[in-house]
Amino acid sequence: MEQEHGTHRIDIDGDATGPVIAGNHNVVVDAQHGSTVTLLVEREQPRPVRRDRVELLPRRQHAPLGREAELAALAAALRDGGPVQLWGPPGVGKSSILRYAARTLEPGPDGVVFLSGSHREPGDLAQDVFEACYEAAAYAPSGTELRRLMAGIRVTVYVDNAQLTEEQLRDLMDAAPDARFVFCGRERSLLGDGTALEVAGLGQAPGLALLTRALGARTPESERAALELWKAATGRPLLLLRAAALARPDASGTVALPRPGALADLLPLLLDQLDAEARGVLRLLATLSDADVDPAHLGALTGAADPSAVCVRLTELGLSEFTERGYRCAADAVPALWDRDPAAFPVDRLCEYFARWATQRSTTPNQISDHARALEVAAELAERAGRPDLAVRVAWAASPAMARSLRFGSWGRLLDRGRIAAEHAGDRRALAYFTHEEGIRSLVTGRRVVSAVLLAEAAVLWRQLGDAQGADAAAGAQQYTPQAPEPAPADGGSTAATPDDGGTSAALPDDGGSATAIPDDGRRRTRLPGRRLPRTPCGGGTPAQGRDEAHHPVPLRVHAEPPAPGAGRRPGRPPRRDGGPASLKHWSAAR
Repeated sequence: MEQEHGTHRIDIDGDATGPVIAGNHNVVVDAQHGSTVTLLVEREQPRPVRRDRVELLPRRQHAPLGREAELAALAAALRDGGPVQLWGPPGVGKSSILRYAARTLEPGPDGVVFLSGSHREPGDLAQDVFEACYEAAAYAPSGTELRRLMAGIRVTVYVDNAQLTEEQLRDLMDAAPDARFVFCGRERSLLGDGTALEVAGLGQAPGLALLTRALGARTPESERAALELWKAATGRPLLLLRAAALARPDASGTVALPRPGALADLLPLLLDQLDAEARGVLRLLATLSDADVDPAHLGALTGAADPSAVCVRLTELGLSEFTERGYRCAADAVPALWDRDPAAFPVDRLCEYFARWATQRSTTPNQISDHARALEVAAELAERAGRPDLAVRVAWAASPAMARSLRFGSWGRLLDRGRIAAEHAGDRRALAYFTHEEGIRSLVTGRRVVSAVLLAEAAVLWRQLGDAQGADAAAGAQQYTPQAPEPAPADGGSTAATPDDGGTSAALPDDGGSATAIPDDGRRRTRLPGRRLPRTPCGGGTPAQGRDEAHHPVPLRVHAEPPAPGAGRRPGRPPRRDGGPASLKHWSAAR
């Protein structure tokens, strides 16, 4: 399928439909008119099958030098029942310790799970753990059902780059009550019960051993020079490896190491070592900031013949980092690269590529979820470049598959980015779509009051566009929400002048049918306008009365045919700059 508008075209390679189940809502995700919702009955619920043994491991690596004490302390803390947190500054070797521990320390009685927590919210990580422990294709249990299913499963879960608050750590651990957790991050956030292990630089002997191993058969000019370099680097492996990469042999065959005082200037020198192909790959990684990117995308976008080999070389130089989802630019390498060459990778090529890739038949929901951060960054860059239409294109193309991945935290961030871009582009159809889908996401994650506001707003927008199918879909989903406040009129006037009773979306308990009981971000809830709308009748459906309040699943199917950006914009109508109707202004806060 394809749809054109102006110079933009989105091609949908085949039928993107596919059933998934989440909470107690049966959802058909439609990329054209917004999703529809019904409920499942008890007999329709899936029966996930527990795996006999869980082994989701990181790649193999060398034993980290000089980390025997840290590994022993970690093993002892796990024997005590955990949880454990490794924390320390970037480049100190935390991830190396965590990866080696996941492969070598005694696993839980039911196995081991290794996850990347980078830009993952607790609910998404909980779904990762569930899918590692159960055969349950395309199923996200509700929060209560998840805890029931995970009770008694004694796995050890290692989460790398887990930048979570103490409350978020607790929420994740509550989702798998009998698992042992090991977290790794820059800041200490595990307080009270549990063990927090600070990771410092390497001691003198292992630090010098690391330098020697990195130099290979080459011999440093003097032990004193190596010792001074270790002191200047405070034993941080990343700095020592960068210094070794710049070592140069003299006429006698000994190796001259960088001066200790030059450590701050290593990055420009390392950039000098790159050829044009490597510079192009690094520039793309730097453009995508802290996003993980598969080497296949790096090759397709830069033309690198062997992008994996290029990434390995960049990692050896300390300019990039290997992750479970690909590679990312080392954080401190980004400003150094921009100081040298401020030209970022062209945003139009970036967005057009990801929009095409997201709609290909071969692209799976898990691949979309793995690249959620890259998609968000691409959309944000398009906004900054004054091209909100490209941001809409990326977000709309990826949204259906992101929904099917069941990573509702990542889906919500993408919808938020798309909604902002639609407002700036003056694209009313895109605004209706993203508002509608956020209403659906709020419904299946148990935030029913917020869902009521958004679905009511979406129904108004669809009707203004003359899209009866979209309006009916929004109205149909409304029957499973509380009665909604009245949305703002189309001219931007606000209905929020009448104060409400001070309640929030959390004041009304959910119906127990959310896909997860874990908050997907930590942002505050919205305050709702005081006036009320009558319930919009749903074609062929009636509000559920006295329905089973237990947590039930939800099949989602996708009819993926996203319209081209700007397709719903009125001719000659300028983009809205007032933030949209009153209830939408609170959307970001509500999420």
